[in-house]
Amino acid sequence: MISRGDQPIVLDVRSNDHRRLDRRQIPGAHLVDLNDLQATLAAIPRDREVVVYCACPNEAASVTVALKLRASGFRRVRPLAGGIDAWESAGFAVHNPKGSAI
Repeated sequence: MISRGDQPIVLDVRSNDHRRLDRRQIPGAHLVDLNDLQATLAAIPRDREVVVYCACPNEAASVTVALKLRASGFRRVRPLAGGIDAWESAGFAVHNPKGSAI
């Protein structure tokens, strides 16, 4: 999507604990508090593509959030296959604001 000029909204749905351990982020991604998903839903334009990512082995958190978004009326939403690890392995940039805690 990005290579063809689209500008999807990217949501990082990893837990706060996971983000503390692995501080990598996709540049421009919005951090989502899963305990307050409704606040996130209210801030996302429904006419944009939405990509959701996590670091789960089977994208469990991103699939769950994508399904919740779809149930709330979003039609152009999808989980990022392979999560942040696949993103980085494909050679796309990641942002590491304070370095890894490990």
